[in-house]
Amino acid sequence: MRFALAAALALGLTSLLGCTNPNSIGVQVFGAVTVHCQRASDGSAVAGALVSVGSTAALNTDASGNVTFPQVPAGPQTFIARAPGLSGTAQLTVVANGTQNLSIDMTASQ
Repeated sequence: MRFALAAALALGLTSLLGCTNPNSIGVQVFGAVTVHCQRASDGSAVAGALVSVGSTAALNTDASGNVTFPQVPAGPQTFIARAPGLSGTAQLTVVANGTQNLSIDMTASQ
């Protein structure tokens, strides 16, 4: 019985060591991202912009145009920002257990 348990554990650990992206097997790792939204035309901050990443996280920027997402899944992510009359997107590869900054230039939306 102990041998079977030890063998199963060893097999499980061996399969994890060969995995280049732990998120692909359901082991989530996260990083933090602070987003700054600004008008592309003059660089001024966009307060109150709704910034989303993935399908479940959306937060509003503060008066300085900043918002922090404390737990974003590691790997490639698309950040989308919207405010009345403005929109913008940016791509970022989120680093596990790291903190990153991202600026989104917002332009007039159609």
